[in-house]
Amino acid sequence: MNQPRVILASASPRRRELLTLVGIAHEVRPANVDEALPPGETPPGHAERLARAKASAFHTDDLLIIGSDTIVVTGTEVLGKP
Repeated sequence: MNQPRVILASASPRRRELLTLVGIAHEVRPANVDEALPPGETPPGHAERLARAKASAFHTDDLLIIGSDTIVVTGTEVLGKP
């Protein structure tokens, strides 16, 4: 059985490093996603929406897409990228 091509839809150097450390061959293709926080969106909802949007940017049946996002939160306020 052929292994699917793995696409990391993130520019995170740490995520690249982690995939390499566990032996997963991958290609980095950062997704162009608007990361603005809509009014009323919760921090967990914000992170999940961004991760899904990044993964969905490359939807195709022959690729395994990894979409993820990191946010910094204090209380209920999203501060943005770490």
